[in-house]
Amino acid sequence: MARSHDDPGRHARSEDCADLSLRMWRHVSLHEALPVHARFHYDHTRPLEVRVAFRTGNGGAVTWVLSRDLLVRGLQRPSGDGDVHVWPACPRHDGDGLWLFLQGPTGAALLECRLSPLHAWLEETLRAVPSGTEGLSMDWDEDFAHVLAQGDR
Repeated sequence: MARSHDDPGRHARSEDCADLSLRMWRHVSLHEALPVHARFHYDHTRPLEVRVAFRTGNGGAVTWVLSRDLLVRGLQRPSGDGDVHVWPACPRHDGDGLWLFLQGPTGAALLECRLSPLHAWLEETLRAVPSGTEGLSMDWDEDFAHVLAQGDR
């Protein structure tokens, strides 16, 4: 069965839920948007984050680590501060759209995707690790060691 360009695809399963493969649109000007393949990954051992790998034109990928809570809030209302902002499309114009603005040291990207596949996937992550119970899934010793190691750089 053929899928439309923005239907989610499922990939190899992590312990909790399948990765989400989603076509997004990067708005490069007022009148032009380019397709971008994004792969969303959730790992129950890092329950506060969602990793999103954006495939680049040269075959590589750029990975962003986003807050799961930020994405969940962004489904309903404008959310974010600093480098990451997420908000739903205006219900009067396109109620199934979601906007994601990312700003890094080398530039910024305004991305758009369908909200419903991402919403369903985030619900799957919340079934795997319910909101408020993330601390029970974390390896605090490993996380603390990681933070200390970052200070040595």
